[in-house]
Amino acid sequence: MAIDAERGGQLVLDLTRVVKLLRAVNISVPRFDDAVEASAHPLMFALHDGPARVTDLAARVHTDVSVVSRQVSQLETRGLITKVPDPDDGRANLVTLTPAGTELVTRVFDRSGEWMARLLEDWTPDQTDTFSSNLGRLADSLHTELRTLTTAEENR
Repeated sequence: MAIDAERGGQLVLDLTRVVKLLRAVNISVPRFDDAVEASAHPLMFALHDGPARVTDLAARVHTDVSVVSRQVSQLETRGLITKVPDPDDGRANLVTLTPAGTELVTRVFDRSGEWMARLLEDWTPDQTDTFSSNLGRLADSLHTELRTLTTAEENR
């Protein structure tokens, strides 16, 4: 059975609060690398899934290509990523993590996991698993909605 608009509205308020709190925490925590903005972490996590073109990376992290290009340049200067020729198209490049980039992603992931474990220390494993499952379902629904919206926009 579907939820009503009142419950939906309360969820929007709760999610807005969570997003704002996550942003505030993100601003306040020490950086893992002084030269790497926290906003570049999703890009690096996406590269951990495998090399990709800049346009594909932008789609993976739901960010504008110009923003991803700027982040790629900064991360390349830091020696955390490199560009390699695309074996399927010699005119294009793939972006990939360097060993230093892979080490940073591992460190960020491990420390973030430790932080989340401390944050949820009074949650049971079952509560955490249920939350994680539901969060994944929400992400899937948002992804479907985004595809629907972008398809509708392209058809105008």
